Amino acid sequence: MRTRIHVMPRLIIAFAVLMALAPGALAFYPFGFFSAEQGGQLEFIKWPLSKFDTNGDGDVTIDEGIELNFEFSDDIDPNFFTEIEVDKVLAGFTEWELVSTAFVGFRRGQDITDPVELDASLNTIDAFNVVVFESEEDVIEQGGTLTGGSYVLDLIANSFEDTFITIGGTTIPVDGAQIIDVDTVYNAINREHEAEEPGVIKSVSVLGAGTFLGLGYSPLENIDEDASETAGRLVEDKVVAIRNFDGEIGLRGVTSSMLNAFIAYDEGGGIFVDSHQDLAPDDIAGITFLYPRADQDLFFNLAQRVRSQGSNNVASTPIGGAWIRAWCDADNAAGSNRVPMFDTLTGLYNNGIDFNFRGHFQLNGMFKQLETLDEQSFAANYVVTSSEFLPIVFPGEFRSIYDTTHGGFNGGVVGDGAIVFDTLFPSEVFNEDGNLFGLQSVDQGTPLVFDLIRRRIVSETSDRTLDTILAAGRPMFGDQNETCPLNVVIGPPVDGGGEEALTALRGVRDNLLLQTAVGAAITDVYYRIAPSAASALTQNASLLTAARWAFDGLRWVVLHAEWLLVAASALLFGALARNRTVRLRAAALTVAVSLFAFAGTANAQMLPYEISDYFAMADDVVVGKVIECESRWIENNTRIITDIAVQVDEPIKGKQNSGGSVHLQLPTGRVGAIGRSSAQMPAFAVGEEILVFLDAQKKGYMVAGGVAGKFRVVPHPKTGEKYVFATSMQGHLLFEREAAKMKQQEPADGIEVSNASGPLKIDFENRTLVKLEDFVKYLRDLDRDQQKHTLTAKQSE
Repeated sequence: MRTRIHVMPRLIIAFAVLMALAPGALAFYPFGFFSAEQGGQLEFIKWPLSKFDTNGDGDVTIDEGIELNFEFSDDIDPNFFTEIEVDKVLAGFTEWELVSTAFVGFRRGQDITDPVELDASLNTIDAFNVVVFESEEDVIEQGGTLTGGSYVLDLIANSFEDTFITIGGTTIPVDGAQIIDVDTVYNAINREHEAEEPGVIKSVSVLGAGTFLGLGYSPLENIDEDASETAGRLVEDKVVAIRNFDGEIGLRGVTSSMLNAFIAYDEGGGIFVDSHQDLAPDDIAGITFLYPRADQDLFFNLAQRVRSQGSNNVASTPIGGAWIRAWCDADNAAGSNRVPMFDTLTGLYNNGIDFNFRGHFQLNGMFKQLETLDEQSFAANYVVTSSEFLPIVFPGEFRSIYDTTHGGFNGGVVGDGAIVFDTLFPSEVFNEDGNLFGLQSVDQGTPLVFDLIRRRIVSETSDRTLDTILAAGRPMFGDQNETCPLNVVIGPPVDGGGEEALTALRGVRDNLLLQTAVGAAITDVYYRIAPSAASALTQNASLLTAARWAFDGLRWVVLHAEWLLVAASALLFGALARNRTVRLRAAALTVAVSLFAFAGTANAQMLPYEISDYFAMADDVVVGKVIECESRWIENNTRIITDIAVQVDEPIKGKQNSGGSVHLQLPTGRVGAIGRSSAQMPAFAVGEEILVFLDAQKKGYMVAGGVAGKFRVVPHPKTGEKYVFATSMQGHLLFEREAAKMKQQEPADGIEVSNASGPLKIDFENRTLVKLEDFVKYLRDLDRDQQKHTLTAKQSE
């Protein structure tokens, strides 16, 4: 009898080319979409290499890179950047250049000496990257602010397919999924905060540069709760040693630089430094994936599945939207806590919203080895967990914050096709002897390391490979569906030939199909239809007979795979030898497969304002329904805007009336193949009910507070009672703090705030739920208090 180890290599060769072309979900959150031109292939929105390598010599030197043109003056003028401020901005951008495994660069271009009209020329799609300063004069000129309470705002123009665009009277071709230009606005308040805490400008520039390059923000953080409570701010520890491009090693935190919240290092003596000033491991992995240098042997990938718990003969199902985290022993020190170093979501980057693609994930760019600060190398080990993602609202809620690939990235307009996220499934910690429930068990999980000799992922505890641990179709989380039609076809007892073929097929599943997104999808499709197929076979004798004939043929192929492979190879090489065209096509396919391994947002840093601050900034605050949302070109097809109409159901602040409508105009949107976006500005969809803070502009309203100034109003699926939810991570954090203030009010105020539990649980255990009517009452009370304060201040003058 042939053994499995002999059969497997032959079968792997037969499928290798197809499986090599299968992309997986990624360990970071970039902009992406599925290209109709490329047959549904996942495309990432990024800069073409030619924008970095301007002289075409295959390298990026100090005088090359993407051009940044600053609004600058040698004279002291509050409307312009100073030389020192420009240097601080460039220092933030340089952090991304120092990633030795990535291929990016920036250079200073022209100085803009005339003030830039923020409501006009800034929004023009002209392939000219400007970095401008939003001063008080700019605010007066446009009647409001573009930055909306943020330090820095990026407006990104990009293409979604191969097209042409006219710039300066010249029509030029543009490839699909390409960034065309990025215009950046820095809020003048940077100067005030820089004076209080030096380093703020560099920190926000690190974040701005990340979005500039095509990275979206991440929910991954590692906050020291005790230190944060003592300091009165979010604090993280420096726990991992990382080298820069020049080889210098230093400690840094693991909270993503693309996390949109203020995180600081405690340097002691009351000194705090914004931790966005350096890059975290997942930032390094993300930028490396988008813009890889040649040698990528520092990283490895983990591909697996998440399914539900099966019970009472009910088959398990793949889970969409499970949050996967890899917790690392970053310092190799006994007794130290594991830190969440990489994360992703199931189903996030799989084409389409088919149910069977939901449960797959792939963590790309995990470090094989790390170092201690004294330069001692050690194998990085990870414990992997699965849990509910936050913030989730109700099943069916569109996750535009992180999921840009399923219709989310549409220049500020919410699209269709998002994955429906499951809720109420238990958190699991992967353990090779049986998974553990609850993230508090992370230290009891099985540490996984990459074996440099075997080139496989193995258990640090037992030294078994992950393929062996998860054999026979076992997913990393949840239960497999064990109902298999082959068991019916072969029947008991299984003869030798049938057992050998069945073992070989399971080997193909575990060691080949489950290692890629497409292969895992095929496997899930099989297991999804398996119960029905097995039932049909047992009830139809003719169908069972035909299936057994088919399996006999498959068994013959497995038993004679080596001779079939030799014959196929002989025919192939014979064709290559006689036909030059076929030979060239085969060579091109080989090159394409090799290069594919390297194939794989606009966002802004929020100021430390509270919701009450944004409420004070707003001219009007209303509850209403979006009745219109349309993007269009203006000014001879040089600018894209989106018009949003909101029917007012209930005014809270300002002069709007119930039954009327308000018009918002955003400098974002998508028309055809071209889009303009900024994740600092919220997205809207026709039909959604919202509570929104409005900032009056000359050409309509904008949203005060940006993404933090828009809330979803969602009815409970059972009671119909309406609740308010933030629509961004920044807004969520602010909303939690505001709800805490509401709890402290006297019961006589009649405000009800409850923690999620039981049937009302939406996404995670401590989610605070606030009823719409209570939040409206709270805001009206806040409005009265703020008006009294303003009146008192005027009288005292």
